[in-house]
Amino acid sequence: MVSTTHQDHAGRDRYRERKAERLMMKRLFFIVYPLCLTTIALARISTVFSARDARAEGSVFEEAKASAYAALGYAFHV
Repeated sequence: MVSTTHQDHAGRDRYRERKAERLMMKRLFFIVYPLCLTTIALARISTVFSARDARAEGSVFEEAKASAYAALGYAFHV
């Protein structure tokens, strides 16, 4: 009985810890995403006005989202 209670308690602690990490990741995403969006939008604008004939393909928003998740992946990689 004691071991079962201990396992249940450990399972709840693990669940709370994962939930807290997901919440922290969402909060950090909402901070990092606008920075990535601004950076990518400025990079796209600079390619439009550059002397070279460069075409940017894909969505700016999707690229910013991918960049933000990639940056956050390094923050949570322990």
